[in-house]
Amino acid sequence: MRILSFLLIYFFCAAPLQAQELTAAVTPNPVSIGERFQVTFTANGTITGFRAPEFEGLTLLGGPMQSQSVRIVNGAMSQTVSYSYILQAKTEGKFTIPAASADIGGKRVQSNPVTVQVVKQSQQQAMQQAEEQAAETEMTKQLQKGIFLKATVNKNSVMRGEQIVATYKLYTRITLTNYTPRKMPALTGFWSQDIESPQQLLFNDEVINGQVFRVAAVKKVVLFPQQSGTLELDPMEAEVVARVNVGGNRRNNSRDPFDAFFHGGDPFGGDPFGQAQDVRVPLRSPVVKIIVKPLPESNVPAEFNGAVGTFSLETTLAPRSTKTNEPVKLTVRISGKGNLKLIDPIKLQLPPDIETYDPTTKDNIDMSESGASGSKTLEYLLIPRFAGEFKIPPVGFAYYDLEKKRYISLQSEEYTLSVEKGKEESTVVGGKYSGKDAVTALNSDIRFIKLGNSERLPRKGEGFYGSAGFFTALLLPFALFIGFIVYRRRDEQLRSDIALMKNRSATRIATKRLKEAKAFLSANDSAKFHDAVSKALWGYMSDKLTIPQSALSRESVQAALQERSVNADVCARFAQTLDSCEFARFAPKQEEGAMQHLYDDAMTIISTLEEQLKR
Repeated sequence: MRILSFLLIYFFCAAPLQAQELTAAVTPNPVSIGERFQVTFTANGTITGFRAPEFEGLTLLGGPMQSQSVRIVNGAMSQTVSYSYILQAKTEGKFTIPAASADIGGKRVQSNPVTVQVVKQSQQQAMQQAEEQAAETEMTKQLQKGIFLKATVNKNSVMRGEQIVATYKLYTRITLTNYTPRKMPALTGFWSQDIESPQQLLFNDEVINGQVFRVAAVKKVVLFPQQSGTLELDPMEAEVVARVNVGGNRRNNSRDPFDAFFHGGDPFGGDPFGQAQDVRVPLRSPVVKIIVKPLPESNVPAEFNGAVGTFSLETTLAPRSTKTNEPVKLTVRISGKGNLKLIDPIKLQLPPDIETYDPTTKDNIDMSESGASGSKTLEYLLIPRFAGEFKIPPVGFAYYDLEKKRYISLQSEEYTLSVEKGKEESTVVGGKYSGKDAVTALNSDIRFIKLGNSERLPRKGEGFYGSAGFFTALLLPFALFIGFIVYRRRDEQLRSDIALMKNRSATRIATKRLKEAKAFLSANDSAKFHDAVSKALWGYMSDKLTIPQSALSRESVQAALQERSVNADVCARFAQTLDSCEFARFAPKQEEGAMQHLYDDAMTIISTLEEQLKR
């Protein structure tokens, strides 16, 4: 019994008693200029909060690629976890890769720094590299036959204002380890609204030309064309990392990693005798053309304001009886399917003795694969100024019906509003109403002469008139008015400069998004957390560097940061943090420690960039 207990204790405690180490290694070393090499950080035991170093002077081509293994030898269990990066050097010299850090067994440990020697290429190596680059280009072309992006629409010919549902899909016959969107479509000529989709890509099987593809929707959007003619859906650009089997072909025993493409190997189906390799593949969806026809110009109702679809109109007035200067609410509700978001407030035809203001708008619109549907509610406050019976004319609304192919006019019922005299009935003074909003209070008509010697009449020069305070009070309104005009013009200039406004609010908006990420971190919601951090970083770069969403990419951000002389280490950390966010979408659920470190990195990157961009 004692021997059995000893064996159980030894089995479960052997792994934790191992030395907690994090080691770094480079293979091969030395390397030639332009040659790819791999740095691997290996830890024994459970690892959390891994933070890679800055690869200063080196080009990061891939990673992190995570792997883990468990071994049991003579009852002793050991576990190793590795993070690998593919790097490349473009200049000759010695490059030191600093230490990485991670939490192992509740303790923060660091790896050993490693040095890689980069030497000049020989003529043979240069030729070999050129051949490899040509082979890699050919490989990319071959892979793009089995991996591609495609945009589909539910309608190719529509009326102006008619909704279209566009779906950007990723097709693949190859195992993918990562997907990174590079450039979102600008969708010029359309008003668009994204359809909410799952954070993780959901793949289904689809047969195309007799071949089975794995297909996932990467973006869904509802579009409303705002102009007539032939419009184009801009391409969407992305990059995937494909894991393919190369080399080891049984028919020729070639070790060429691209040989499977040139001698009958099947990179899509896989060769059981081949070797796995991760390859970055750029993707770009084809342009989709949509014909947009103008709406009929004949028999257009006066109340038509661009609504296209199928709608109904409902109004309510509450209460139906009130007192002067007491508000009542007129509610207008437009329900149906179509471009609800683009419907402007309806102009009411009211009696002159009833005042109203701009309505408050409440949208309850659902964006789905069937399009936009729901309701728009407009609430008007009506304030009667005089007593009496008032007729509230019907509310008119018109839209173009796509099924009936004609304009439809809708009208609500007519309301009668009974108004009794309130505590204060308005009177007209100088063309303006007076009442609750303009009250003049008089203490009395005549003041009596006050007797006694307690107060004396002021002498000449002692009164307020003619004093310094008098002239100050006289000039103060003019000074305040001039100051207001100057402030207003400056504010209008700033607001007209949208880029400057976005630049100033970039940090505030990014901080707000990171607060949302903090909430997801507290809830241990990994998918929403990584999505929020990614949006915060991309949004900050777009606003701070004045890069439109349509042109936002890693390359444009890198170029803009270099123009502003931002430290290369900060640029690399930004790219690495984004990679970690994208990697987490395909990796198993991250531990809270790793998410916390990613959150801290994002906060540090934004604060560091804010300081460097102010210089």
